[in-house]
Amino acid sequence: MDYGAVFYVAGAALAVSAVVFTFLGLRMEGFPGRAGALVALWFIALIGVTTTFSVLHSKHEEEHHEQEAGLPQATEQAEEEEAR
Repeated sequence: MDYGAVFYVAGAALAVSAVVFTFLGLRMEGFPGRAGALVALWFIALIGVTTTFSVLHSKHEEEHHEQEAGLPQATEQAEEEEAR
């Protein structure tokens, strides 16, 4: 699985978790109660994974775009050298 896929899966899980826990918190009076630390740990982990893989994905995309941008320049240089 590439960085982008992990980022999108973790981001979706974070969004769904926020909606589910909000719904539970509105419906249950004592929520999260004793499970508060577990809920906090869940969100900290999801935020960490999402942030990490968003940075890795952006670096990978930047490298990919740099390689694409360098290809036409290299082709032009090769054509100029052949013409000489």
